[in-house]
Amino acid sequence: MSLNILYYKEPKINLGTHVGGVFMVAHYLSNALTNEVSLTYYPSYNPRSYTKNLLKVYIGLGRRSFDVIHFITTPVLRDGGYPLLRFAKMTKAATLLNIHGIIPVEYLMDAPRNRTFRSMMYKNLANTIRSCKQADKIVTFSEFMRNQIVTWYGVRREKIAVIPNGVDLKRFSASTKRQKLDGDPAILYFGYLSNLKGIDLMIDAISRLRLELPNLKLHLVGHGNKTCFEMLAKKKHVENAVVFHGYVDPDLAPLYYRSADFCIFPSRFNYGITLLESMASGVPVIASNCGGTPEIISHGENGLLFEPGNVDELPKAILALSQDPNLRERISSNALKTIVNYSWENIAVKYLSLYNDLIK
Repeated sequence: MSLNILYYKEPKINLGTHVGGVFMVAHYLSNALTNEVSLTYYPSYNPRSYTKNLLKVYIGLGRRSFDVIHFITTPVLRDGGYPLLRFAKMTKAATLLNIHGIIPVEYLMDAPRNRTFRSMMYKNLANTIRSCKQADKIVTFSEFMRNQIVTWYGVRREKIAVIPNGVDLKRFSASTKRQKLDGDPAILYFGYLSNLKGIDLMIDAISRLRLELPNLKLHLVGHGNKTCFEMLAKKKHVENAVVFHGYVDPDLAPLYYRSADFCIFPSRFNYGITLLESMASGVPVIASNCGGTPEIISHGENGLLFEPGNVDELPKAILALSQDPNLRERISSNALKTIVNYSWENIAVKYLSLYNDLIK
């Protein structure tokens, strides 16, 4: 049976200009589902054409029957998304809402004293709780996130489905080109630069390993609070061992992964898609034992885990991977076996099953 799905989030993006888990999920999931369902996309957000876009969608809903309206991110008032969620009830379309993060935790950990951030947090929190109540089903990417949604948003546990994020295996495992990264070892972090992501923990770990690993280099790829971490590296006297690459075109990401000896993802809260990308590249991973990470990583088998915020465990893990090539090889091999389950083709099958369950 062919399903008609309306997507709230334009997934046909240029990966060179948009980064982040929400965009990646929308892009790859829609591509993987193209042959299985009939997809229609909600118009891209443009404040000047709000009314026009809203009318276009509502007229379309009146003329065409959709089985499911899939909100790949929380709908908002300013682009007509939330009214669309309410209007779906009148059309008898099932509604599915993805939750990618927990607003109070992420806002307060990143900028606890910023009044503007707090104001945004309360506004977005209220909007998310409203949307969770209206949606027929919520989907998130880990059991940890399901528990967080129950706690913070007051959603019934049985209303939440868990479907992990995926990764483009061909894009990362088939890559043979490399981007030269100095250092022995050359350690890579790929993602947003913030305390929530644990950048300060990595810089501290590097400072503790100056004697054991004098040629070590930490390569930070991504945008964020670069100035803050440059100052921290200087304070720790490791400014020459920390390289800030800034924003990098996502098309070049496989080259960076392939060039690293291993990757570190020391988030204080949860994991990102970059963890999956690193594993798909066959690069050994060190990650913090928090969030949904232990649902993917088994310590000593397909990666190394350390307790989040532990300033002693992370240097030990770095030292272990640096000095034991057999450990690196075993972790890399097992990671490639694990990551097969996270191909977007496999993830799309899970979403298709959820769509069918919803319309029943």
